[in-house]
Amino acid sequence: MKKREIPESTDLFVYGTLMNDQYVVMLLNRKVDSIKASLHQFMLVTPSWSFPFIVKRHGAATTGRALLGISKDELAILDDFEDEGNLYFRKTVVVRDERGKRRKCQSYIGNIMALNKSVNREIKFEDRFSLYVEKRIDGILAGMPTDRPDLDRRVLRELMGSAVDNIIQSHFDGNYICNYIMIQALKEATPPNLSKTLKNDELRPYAGNYMELACRHIVLNQFVEAIRHEHPSAVRVSHQYYHHGIALLIAFIFFKDKAEVIEERFKEMRLNEILDDDARGYRDYARMAIDVADDVFDSELISGLISFVRENWHSTPTPLGAELEFSNLGHKALTAKPGDDPVYDSFHWFWDFDMFHRTWRVGGHVDSHRQITLAQKRHRGFFEYAFGRYNIIGDLSRPLFDCPWAMSHLINEAVEFLNVLPHSLHISMELTGRHKNITDARHEESDLACLLLLGGDLRKDADGELREFRVFRNELDTNFQNAIHFSDRKHHFTKPGQDYDEAADVMEYKFLRLFNRRFDYEPIIHALKGYQFHTHARPINIQTSRKTELPEQTFMREWASNPQPVSTSEMTKFVEKVEQGLLEESGVCRLDSNTQNALERISHRLMNVNDEVAKSQSGM
Repeated sequence: MKKREIPESTDLFVYGTLMNDQYVVMLLNRKVDSIKASLHQFMLVTPSWSFPFIVKRHGAATTGRALLGISKDELAILDDFEDEGNLYFRKTVVVRDERGKRRKCQSYIGNIMALNKSVNREIKFEDRFSLYVEKRIDGILAGMPTDRPDLDRRVLRELMGSAVDNIIQSHFDGNYICNYIMIQALKEATPPNLSKTLKNDELRPYAGNYMELACRHIVLNQFVEAIRHEHPSAVRVSHQYYHHGIALLIAFIFFKDKAEVIEERFKEMRLNEILDDDARGYRDYARMAIDVADDVFDSELISGLISFVRENWHSTPTPLGAELEFSNLGHKALTAKPGDDPVYDSFHWFWDFDMFHRTWRVGGHVDSHRQITLAQKRHRGFFEYAFGRYNIIGDLSRPLFDCPWAMSHLINEAVEFLNVLPHSLHISMELTGRHKNITDARHEESDLACLLLLGGDLRKDADGELREFRVFRNELDTNFQNAIHFSDRKHHFTKPGQDYDEAADVMEYKFLRLFNRRFDYEPIIHALKGYQFHTHARPINIQTSRKTELPEQTFMREWASNPQPVSTSEMTKFVEKVEQGLLEESGVCRLDSNTQNALERISHRLMNVNDEVAKSQSGM
């Protein structure tokens, strides 16, 4: 359809989304003067299934405001945002201001047939604005020179990793990005030249494994994109949380349900191989992985998974985060030599295969337990999913969920998705209000034993002796101070340049084992929250100014080498502390049924594991 002629400057009568000054600034990068106005003979319709719109109706009147002095270029932006010519038609109308004076304006009139066909779900400004910015980016991509015109914009966007997402998020944060800066950001996100990369003889034995891993994440990324676009209201979260979190959970579950089909397609298309003639480029792998995602995507199944998540969702007052470490070498990942890991060489070639841009949605990076810098792109260590961390270098992150069930489910799905042995798990919780009161209070030894019983790694060594392996094998020690890093108080930043008083105050527990089986992490998440919120106990970590370990660290070393059962009274006291903390978390006198159920599972698990320790020590 031919676009309407755009005047050099005009007033624009608005009545819905654009009544909000903040939204106008996000679109036009300036505050626009306005006056109250009313449009007669038009009726405002605000259906649940669509955007607000106006239609002609004799005797009706719509109140709104007139945005004054909208330039030609600004009107073109608003035309794109409103999908003028499809969902709306921009027409000349005559409004009356507060004094009754007539004023000629432009306004957007609803196209009811198109709105009925295009929209059958709740869509908010955030969704429309994201689509608008994405359309701008697609226009830029279409104009960028390429030696491969056969590759469409979806491939280019996938290969650009988080660049597109960062541009959209910057607009939401109030940082308007002009087209020039967009172009530079998109140009910088280029995929590797695979034929050049494969000339490295040390790298080549691992290349097929890396490309399969990259393609798996491309498929996952495409699932997340499709879910967020088809079901925006189902996966929308408040600005406080990581906006991909719920879609990631659903995408992981969906991937598991389709895993056999995806694996068969990968083998058919040889996405787990490097072809002998090196004729297939990185972008070709991306194109084929996207084709796989399109072929297996099932909207009906996704709708069922959304209902499943919704039925089990139980929000709590505490935002949560998680970090998962993986390594085929276990705790030896940090001291790995070339070739020790025959599959990924301990992720030494992570950047060479652009895995940073493939895994950005899950906070993927290589953790060598050293500070990560741009200059140190090659090092061996753990492959880590830092959920909610969307900028590894700047350590920018948001919590993922406030639902312990969802967090437990996501952890298990991630373990099944990633074909790398799981190693460790960190659970973090934001500290708000009175919960920020972290003191120097000492932990009771029996409480620490209970935490290790709930979330540690208790099993027998090669000599048949029971150990708690994470502490016993010094997995929680640092490379430098050799002190147990059991828990830590941290600050999470959501924007560059934030001060500490603007950052989220976070307590992170680092001692948990990440199991290579389905495991119910929900009780331990509740236990950590309740215990921390009631005791306000100090972090157990590395202190450079301290020459000796804390008493808690000394106790844990001794207990881990020879675990002893705790008494019934000690377990009861621990559970009571957790219960009191959970009551304090919600500010209630009685726990709801979901949390009460979790408390009972904490008690049950604690008793069962404690009984196993007692039997082991008695030689039964």
